[in-house]
Amino acid sequence: MAGSDVAGLRGGAVRAGWRRRGVYRALTAARARSALRLGEGLLHSDCSPGSRPVLERAGLVPVTTTTPHVWRRGASSRP
Repeated sequence: MAGSDVAGLRGGAVRAGWRRRGVYRALTAARARSALRLGEGLLHSDCSPGSRPVLERAGLVPVTTTTPHVWRRGASSRP
């Protein structure tokens, strides 16, 4: 995040045939090391349920959740 010491881990994925081999864990660790080398002191990730256990094992702590929504032009928000 510009002007802060927080780096975001965004957009990591592993093809189905390569999952459960530590690829995502290694990719995330390399990205975290890169952020630390650049002087970022904190990391954040808005992750999927599948990524969350990997990030928690790496030491990230959940502090909140997000709820995705789909907005459709012209759709009424009232029943």
